[in-house]
Amino acid sequence: MSAKIPHFETMEELELNYIKMFNAGERITINNCSFGYLSHRIVFYLLNLHIKSRHTYFARAGTSRDEDSYKTDAGLSEQGRLYAEKMGQVLLRHRDGERRALADQGGTDIPLKPLKVWTSTRRRTVETADWLYDQGYSVRQRTQLSALNPGVCERMSEERIRAEMPDEVAKHEADPYHHRYPRAEASANERLLISDFADSRTQSYHDLAVRLEPIILELERQQEDLLIIAHESVLRVLYGYLMACNATDIPSLSFPRNEIIEIIPASYNNEATSIPIPDLPAEIIPSSPEDLKIPVPPSEAPSGTATPMTLGSPRNGPGTPRIITTSPSNDTGALSEQGEGSSLLVERALRD
Repeated sequence: MSAKIPHFETMEELELNYIKMFNAGERITINNCSFGYLSHRIVFYLLNLHIKSRHTYFARAGTSRDEDSYKTDAGLSEQGRLYAEKMGQVLLRHRDGERRALADQGGTDIPLKPLKVWTSTRRRTVETADWLYDQGYSVRQRTQLSALNPGVCERMSEERIRAEMPDEVAKHEADPYHHRYPRAEASANERLLISDFADSRTQSYHDLAVRLEPIILELERQQEDLLIIAHESVLRVLYGYLMACNATDIPSLSFPRNEIIEIIPASYNNEATSIPIPDLPAEIIPSSPEDLKIPVPPSEAPSGTATPMTLGSPRNGPGTPRIITTSPSNDTGALSEQGEGSSLLVERALRD
């Protein structure tokens, strides 16, 4: 320690509040544990961290028979089933290609880490994982991964929303992360359906982030590779956390269905990789129409990194995190340098 950091002095003042972590979680010292709620949350967060390598994958659920409805828990359409099978095949082929590439570069040809799959409890996400389940992979359903409730805007086009609710549009444009659309009225049967998979209240992205806190903590604990199949609103929040995005940018992230996003932990910031899914029908590729397509107000002082405005590849955008785009025929990928993000504490991600 003295050779690398000549002026390092350990903290020994007993009257101060501090937390020491030794060797990435081998030992943690908490001095004067009478400090408040936020400090206790930070300690809980640190107890869940580790530095073991693992890959996290994000994929959209396949198209359902009633794609535009939040209340209807419809199963996959025929195109959705085709997508689910192709998505699983591309992911497994990519993982095997990464293993072979590592062996070709002189690394040890070791077996892949086990892959776990998390889905929401909605039928279309569960059925999207069925192909992988049939291949023997572990699938777990998580109620917290349910989509954001759009309220009265369900089934409404952007033009209709702008025409009928100009005041709400103005509020959304001013603060897309915290804004909630008005709550929709629901019948008794609809409330019963909604209560099976999500909160019946209309929600903002901030509300969704708070709901996802247990998922984020368990995500940090994961030591095996993980595929999360969920609605685009959920993927936006999880991607925003892992890639240190500004909260105002999260609602504008885009996840088309013809790509799987792979996130790989690195020393100071994570790297995102796009894995294309070829030969999908053009009509199922576009990202969700749930949010208004609005310009995100620029941040005066970026909290980490500005996010990609369209995460199609993921690609251009001011200060976009480092991105690697791969194709099924080229597993090594091509690096596109687009800026760097800084680390983001869980409390900032959940309470910004």
